[in-house]
Amino acid sequence: MKPKKIFEAMALREKIAQMFLQYYQGYEDLPEHLIKMNKRSELGGIIFFSGNNVRNLEQLHKMCKNIQSHASENRFNLPFFLTIDQEGGQLTAIHEGTTVFPGNMSLGFANDIELAYRQGRHVGKELKYGGINICYAPVLDISYDNIHGIPIVDNRMYSSNPEVVADMGTGFIKGLQDEGILACGKHFPGMRLTQEDTHYKVDINPSSMDRLQKVELIPYKKAIREGLSCIMLHHGIFTAFDDRRPASLSKKVIDYLRKELDFKGLIITDDLIMKAISNQYGEKDAVVHAINAGADLIIDTCAGPWFVDYVYECVQKGMISEDRINDAVMRILEYKEKANAGFIPDEKEFSLEEGNRLSAAIAQKALIKYKGDDYLLPIRLDKDEKLGIIFGNPARLVMSDATNLYDLSIKEVIQKKGYHHNIKEAIMPWHPTDEEIISLGDVAIISDVVIFTTVNAYHFDRQIKVLQYIREYCPDKLIISVATRSPEDARLLEPYSDVVIVTGGLTVSILEALADVIFDHGQFEMNPAKRLK
Repeated sequence: MKPKKIFEAMALREKIAQMFLQYYQGYEDLPEHLIKMNKRSELGGIIFFSGNNVRNLEQLHKMCKNIQSHASENRFNLPFFLTIDQEGGQLTAIHEGTTVFPGNMSLGFANDIELAYRQGRHVGKELKYGGINICYAPVLDISYDNIHGIPIVDNRMYSSNPEVVADMGTGFIKGLQDEGILACGKHFPGMRLTQEDTHYKVDINPSSMDRLQKVELIPYKKAIREGLSCIMLHHGIFTAFDDRRPASLSKKVIDYLRKELDFKGLIITDDLIMKAISNQYGEKDAVVHAINAGADLIIDTCAGPWFVDYVYECVQKGMISEDRINDAVMRILEYKEKANAGFIPDEKEFSLEEGNRLSAAIAQKALIKYKGDDYLLPIRLDKDEKLGIIFGNPARLVMSDATNLYDLSIKEVIQKKGYHHNIKEAIMPWHPTDEEIISLGDVAIISDVVIFTTVNAYHFDRQIKVLQYIREYCPDKLIISVATRSPEDARLLEPYSDVVIVTGGLTVSILEALADVIFDHGQFEMNPAKRLK
């Protein structure tokens, strides 16, 4: 049946169900309560999370096949939206059986539209095999730096240059959508990474409309022109639009998106459970505000089975108009057809080896040498000489990290590549104590060359005290420092280091590129536009 025929045959409760992305924990099939809802034609889609639903790509493939088989049990044979965050880098929900790409900031450093397209195309092939039809990527937000007064805290944003964000994001979107996956740009009108993480507290952005037009909105405008399918709304308050309600609950923001930017696709809320919303609006009022504002798909991982009952009651009481439901559901059905939701290929259309080669190419092009004379790299170590590695703890730092799910070791990468084997690697805490500073210093003292990496040392400044201690007791040793998270760290590393490298992220492919540049060819792309001075 075509979308219009299905829509005309739907009861109100069935329409409401299409607007909600259900969440559950499990790895094989839908839980029983969702199977029962589907038999009542009251299940529209699912949101998956790494760890809670995903072990590896093959498991996801089998689970999604099982889930879509239940479509025959609802009265329209209507398939489901199956959705996930597969951004690359620190937020790669499916990390076993897929290529873990370097991440958005690394791709922004590479600044290569063709690489962005190829990454999107490869990810699209992986997701299609996995059974996903909406990918919550790319991040189209603008990164900040200290020039603007807000330091960069993680690597999910491509760049502080809106044109680079627009180019990389659009390249990725085209690649993803050429494989039939609906791309979802986020977080409109433009999330800024501050200490006010909306998982915990609302962020109020006081930027003028002129500023938003010249910076934050540029990537979204280009992406919309190029056919972006979905947009996720941010939970921050943008006073230029609406000084009372977060963007995700603001009719003014969504009207601007629809009427001024002419966006025709699906509008999706970020998770309404986040405290920027739940602290102010609670569980149920937030749903009403989001629907009335104009959202099509609602993410609320705490709502569960009560969603349909509650929204139906709100429509009956006049709190939500049936026209608003109709508008959203017609769009949802059209995009389910556009995405060919329900189709999951039996065979892979991609090569993991090819994806890994692409990941390596991006990582190699992304590395920036912030400081260091050409003769210092590559290094040469005799087999008896010791390499000391002080590795800034590569663990989950913010809610959007999936980094804890990866195994990361610079030592293992160097040894696997056969560059050197006499290595001592120590993990440096984010806040090393005085005793830990001395202990980490011992690694440098017994080593001939030191690799020192940081995780947001601009904020966790005791990491720099470790480096100062090492330089004091090892004044003549070669120290290669690496900013693996925020590029803000580079200027802090410079006074105590012979070489400073900025990676834009922390994945195995980045560590492999780092090992290559330290031990092998030692060459960097030195495009002046990429310098961080």
